[in-house]
Amino acid sequence: MSLILRDVNYLDQSILHFINLLAHRSLVFDETIVLVCNNNFLKGALVFAVIWYLWFQYKDDRNKHEYLLAGVGASFIGLTLAKILTWLVVRPRPFNDPSVAIRIPYGIEAANWEGLNSFPSDHGVLFFALATGIFFASRRAGWLMFIYISAFICLPRIYLGIHYPTDVLGGAAIGLSTGWLVHLPAIRRPFTHWALRWLDARPGQFYACSFLLTYLICELFDPLISVASFIRHGYLR
Repeated sequence: MSLILRDVNYLDQSILHFINLLAHRSLVFDETIVLVCNNNFLKGALVFAVIWYLWFQYKDDRNKHEYLLAGVGASFIGLTLAKILTWLVVRPRPFNDPSVAIRIPYGIEAANWEGLNSFPSDHGVLFFALATGIFFASRRAGWLMFIYISAFICLPRIYLGIHYPTDVLGGAAIGLSTGWLVHLPAIRRPFTHWALRWLDARPGQFYACSFLLTYLICELFDPLISVASFIRHGYLR
């Protein structure tokens, strides 16, 4: 087992160093990658634009609505599993591990991420689960989202040293697995039935809460985290 882990770590670092070769060579290139990595519009907003497009494009198709709702639900299940793994698996981010010796790109401060574990990638979990729902609703849109998420959401995080390749693969595997399981008919229909009944009974409430949830996911829950942090540090000291 130790030999397998050693080989996996060697391959992991080899891929990481290869992707990281261009880092700290061009200020413009590095800052562009940082922008792509940190900009929530280029991450969650575009993915949810596709989800809402499919929702209204097939407004009378109950099955497609089930698929899209199941993808959102699967993302929360996957993120819960990822958080548990983050507590159990201690793995510093590559740019916080001196033994990895990667180039730190321009525009990113390793100290800002100190103490955070890298496995698994919560971005991989969240967006691959959402993309699985999109895939079941539309094969073409799903494949485009898988490619987009891999190239513009996950790959930049490896380039910047935020994650190892296996962190991203692990996150993607969790997202895809939870997405696939939730989309099994025996699970999907009871899992989404309450939401569709809510839509039928009170569409105004449903869409108001859905758009609020969309906003929070697009912002990767930062507004809620900020409020919770303020309350904890400001009032519970």
